[in-house]
Amino acid sequence: MPNKFQRHEIGKEVFFSSITDPRFKFNMISVSFLVPLSEETASEYALISRVIDKACHEYPTFPKLSNKLSSLYNARLNTGVIPFGDSQVVGVDIEYIDNKYALENEKVEEEAIKILLSCMLNPLLENGVFPEKTVSLEKKILIDDIESEINDKQSYANHRSDQIMYKDEPASVRALGSVEQAKRVTPLTAYNAYKRLLKHARVEIVCSGCSDFSAAEKSVSKAFSQLERGDFFRCATLKSPLKPAPRRVYEEMPINQSKLVMGFKTDCENYPALSLMSAVYGGTSTSKLFMNVREKLSLCYYCWSGADRYKGALTVTGGVDRENLEKAEKEITAQLEAVKNGDFTDEDMEQAKMYRKNGLKAYNDYLKSMAAWYLMCIYNDDIKSPEDAIKESDAVTREEIIESARSVNLDTVYALIPYESENKKEALD
Repeated sequence: MPNKFQRHEIGKEVFFSSITDPRFKFNMISVSFLVPLSEETASEYALISRVIDKACHEYPTFPKLSNKLSSLYNARLNTGVIPFGDSQVVGVDIEYIDNKYALENEKVEEEAIKILLSCMLNPLLENGVFPEKTVSLEKKILIDDIESEINDKQSYANHRSDQIMYKDEPASVRALGSVEQAKRVTPLTAYNAYKRLLKHARVEIVCSGCSDFSAAEKSVSKAFSQLERGDFFRCATLKSPLKPAPRRVYEEMPINQSKLVMGFKTDCENYPALSLMSAVYGGTSTSKLFMNVREKLSLCYYCWSGADRYKGALTVTGGVDRENLEKAEKEITAQLEAVKNGDFTDEDMEQAKMYRKNGLKAYNDYLKSMAAWYLMCIYNDDIKSPEDAIKESDAVTREEIIESARSVNLDTVYALIPYESENKKEALD
């Protein structure tokens, strides 16, 4: 059944949204701080998200905080950072059982809200800043996480492609920042960044579950009313301009399989059509890229496409043998031309619509994905339910898919390739 969504402003650039769905026995309250994505601040904000869930003024050690969460039927506190186009989202959320299912009529929701607000607004401090020991440990883990990206070669290739595709744009920055910036973070700089977050960031509180969240709204409204707020960050994503000519970058690394990333840009505003076009082109197991580039011609071990509505982009990724790179790129381009020329069947289009429908329906399966869907809609200033999005998708015509395909142009080609000479370095998987 469709969920019930409500949203309104409860403070200066503080918005409260609730999604009520009686199918669930649990609730989740997520608080997202939206800030511009920047090389100078990304690591600071990433570190903040890793510090505030370890302790707070009321529960000054991690064991004490963990024990309290366990006593609330294993409530879960989560933090993290994610990119939203040119913006960075610093998030903290708590999941807990609804009061009506507590065995001893405990007020679980009220306690969960207290923990969330305490960690977020009253963190543990030492000499007026974040504790040195905690910052030092979390900084080391953050640096390890950034450096470990190289171990996932496709993820590394995707990021390198973004750096080239969005050069001099915020979207080129990792959500975790860089190793160099992470090393510069201190307890003082992290705490100063935390204060900036509370004062200048746009705040989106999204609650999902079976509660009416009236108690949550009162508690959160009261807590944020006590903060000094003003001079808010502008968080918006700009469409990325197409390069005058495609940029090609090839980098060698001791690997066995090349990782190819082709970045396209589009000015298409019809995202349902663009998403379906991507599915017809390379988003499903019956798509043109899968059936032709992978199955028929065996040029890729895998090959798929995905649309980015934030930046107006379409990305194709594939695992390719080095000697097949040129052939694979040529055939990937040829299949896009085929879609532009309408060379796809009604069955292809229906398969794409079914694929997108299943993906949209899945947002309602979990509290976290439900909240993520509405946060994405809020950021794009296009609030709708997954059911409404399905109706939009089902209404897309063949002509709209073709039109969206014709708006797509090649911008960047990045390939992470094995060393040409095998005796240079030992290849790694």
